[in-house]
Amino acid sequence: MKDLFRDKTRDNLARNLNSLGIRAELAERGRPEEKVENSWYQRSLGIIDIPDGLIRWINILKKDSSGRSPPQWWVILGIPDERPLSNHKAVDIKTIRKKTFPLFGKVVDVTWKGNDHHTGLIEVLSNDESVKNLAKRIGNLTIHSYAKEFHGWTLQIDRRFEPTSQDWASIQKIANYILSSTRVY
Repeated sequence: MKDLFRDKTRDNLARNLNSLGIRAELAERGRPEEKVENSWYQRSLGIIDIPDGLIRWINILKKDSSGRSPPQWWVILGIPDERPLSNHKAVDIKTIRKKTFPLFGKVVDVTWKGNDHHTGLIEVLSNDESVKNLAKRIGNLTIHSYAKEFHGWTLQIDRRFEPTSQDWASIQKIANYILSSTRVY
């Protein structure tokens, strides 16, 4: 009975990835990665392990609905990085989607803003058309570097989504840019 009312967003994403030929496995609950990017108002729906590729795990976060707002989801993609990263110079960049009309208009351009600490990520990501098209289609993207809770990077998507093979290729391209960027000391 409990399974009947459980949010199946994580299950659906894993099934979607497997249908694209990307091996995705539901992980046991209670993993430390569930706490990365998780705020007090969110809860983790669990981890999806990706054994192959640059992205090694995915966490789905959810804010339940209230009387004044609908539920919200965030998809956190974990990109491990063995290079030394600074605790004091965390990279924090995000997309800014420009629309034809504020709030309701069509997205016409995407740029990246924030502090990349001279890694060159803002320039590279802002100039890549496939990355722009990804953000236009699936929503806002945010990149953070971590040196404590998790050693690596996260790519956050501000809503749940069902990636296409083209979307997954663009996500892998972003992960490659991140891992090829100048080190943050």
